[in-house]
Amino acid sequence: MNTNLEALFTDNNLSTQRKLISDICKTSPMFDCVLHKVKNRHLVDGKGHWLADFATQDYLGFDFEPRVIQAAVDATKEYGTVVAWCRLVATVDLFNRAEEEIANLIGTEAASIFASTTLLNHGVIPALLGKDGILFLDKSGHATMYEAGKIARDSGSKLVSFPTEDYDELEKLLIEHKEIPKKLIAVDGVNSMTGDYTNLPALDKLAKKYNALVYVDDAHGFGVVGERPDSDNPYGHKGNGLINYFGLDFENMVYIGCFSKAYGSFGSFIACSKRLRNFLISQATPHDLGGAGPASAMAALLEGIKINKERGDNIRKRIHELTQRALKGLTELGYDTYNKTLFPIISVHLEKGDLMIEASKILYENHILLTLAPYPMVKRGNEAFRITVTSTNTEEEIDQLIKAFSECKKLLGMS
Repeated sequence: MNTNLEALFTDNNLSTQRKLISDICKTSPMFDCVLHKVKNRHLVDGKGHWLADFATQDYLGFDFEPRVIQAAVDATKEYGTVVAWCRLVATVDLFNRAEEEIANLIGTEAASIFASTTLLNHGVIPALLGKDGILFLDKSGHATMYEAGKIARDSGSKLVSFPTEDYDELEKLLIEHKEIPKKLIAVDGVNSMTGDYTNLPALDKLAKKYNALVYVDDAHGFGVVGERPDSDNPYGHKGNGLINYFGLDFENMVYIGCFSKAYGSFGSFIACSKRLRNFLISQATPHDLGGAGPASAMAALLEGIKINKERGDNIRKRIHELTQRALKGLTELGYDTYNKTLFPIISVHLEKGDLMIEASKILYENHILLTLAPYPMVKRGNEAFRITVTSTNTEEEIDQLIKAFSECKKLLGMS
């Protein structure tokens, strides 16, 4: 490519903030890490350096479950490597079977499966809003919901945002725009950085008062939190999501989850009514203009659902125990963590955000892979290391994590 032309589309597009992210990619071993061997949460990179994996979000550990792998292999042999039609034209029966199982698990009439949560948000939110709806978006909601709102806005709908957990402000906005019939409130379920649970009971109350629909993107919560939480099962039972965790109905709510975060598979879904599911087949553009994903992913999912029925609650107990072990060790070292819920997301706050890259190098040398959240990915002052704990992490890996953070204390000026 012509180098001057290429520069217009690369260097000239790097604004001050995005350039910082580009620079971080060049300096931290925690970005663009290429792995040559993966076995459960034990990794080996291209330098032969082993790493304990605290960056993945496959919470239930089904990615290396032999039954799940075999199901995917068998489906590949039967259906091929890809489903070559869009959902509007044709599909294989595994997709419909998976949708039925998901609907039964969540407790809705139906479900509609997409290739990814990004595609689902980009397709479903504009389809729901049409040309004259309004999206009330939580300011901390996932960026793909904001992108979907902009797509809908280009067709004539409105997009407004409200501060996280500020339901007085949300109510003012609902009153201000009460003349618009199609009101959609979009929020994350479990927060992807803190593990906090969105106050769905408060949103449910507002939605019913103002005849709005709540759109819950629970990409992290699905598979981990579920119905009837108690002292023995703090996350709840079945892993059927945050709406069920709070014991709410689906009268004014739709529920979005994904399979890569818990089921070791590929794809996402919206759990909804049959009427809405049938509407989306023709009106959500990913069902019309994109591929559905491989049948092997649906076979893996179906096998994962069986395992979840058999021993999912025991798996979630183990996740809870490992998360407690990690939090105890980190807090005893003096680190500030954002975790209030014991959900397996732990963000270790850095008072000196400018030291993140140097600290990440120490963690890497001490055999830890985790997720960096530097400025401008987060607000300045909120820089953090994000740790995700899965059922296939070991106690030894948790201890290695704590040891690695102890090595960072001197750099970070901690006593």
